[in-house]
Amino acid sequence: MAAPEYLICVECETPTYVFEWAAGRVIEAMCPVCGNDDPASFLSEEEYEAMTVDDEGDDDEEKE
Repeated sequence: MAAPEYLICVECETPTYVFEWAAGRVIEAMCPVCGNDDPASFLSEEEYEAMTVDDEGDDDEEKE
């Protein structure tokens, strides 16, 4: 997987363009807004969209 243009901080949903990517994963990143620096707390745009679509689907199931 090629490095994404930016990552999204899971803590505050802010995009960050300053990160290190290797072997298809985040090695280092830092959110300029909340200061989060845990590499596991950043997602690519594709991963973030998949997560939000899954979350929206879960809400619909609970309402039924």
